Amino acid sequence: MAQKKAKPAPVPRGFRSLTPHVMAKNVGEAVAMYRAAFDAKLVSSQTIPDTETVIFAVLKIGNSQLTVGQGDPFGTGSVSLHLYVEDAKATWENSVEAGFIITNPLKERYWGDLTGLLSDPLGVQWSIGQRVVKLSAKERKDRAKEALENVAKDAKKSTK
Repeated sequence: MAQKKAKPAPVPRGFRSLTPHVMAKNVGEAVAMYRAAFDAKLVSSQTIPDTETVIFAVLKIGNSQLTVGQGDPFGTGSVSLHLYVEDAKATWENSVEAGFIITNPLKERYWGDLTGLLSDPLGVQWSIGQRVVKLSAKERKDRAKEALENVAKDAKKSTK
């Protein structure tokens, strides 16, 4: 009889329910700045497959974690909040009913989380997430490569 894979914890190891997230045009530069300013420790990072370009990083500052992702910040920079929950679908529905605006739909992402992006009525950016698949580093890298290749294909199609 085949053995079932254990269901992953909805909040990944090392994270708490609420995590601040910074968007930066250059994640590597932002990481270097936080390391110099706050003695931040690099916990993990992701690069664009087959490059040295960092697109996501997890930093530990004191006893807290901060994530930094590549993107277009609002103004000189932007901070959003990431909330890991036990039931992302229920929290998502509650948020929308409370007046949050969907900016990116809730769906399973290549890194193994069910995640979506919302803006609250005050303009604060939120991502709601739940770990649904525990991946090895190789599985995550393969999924990232496939996802980014699909993004590149879609971008080429839209410019034609």
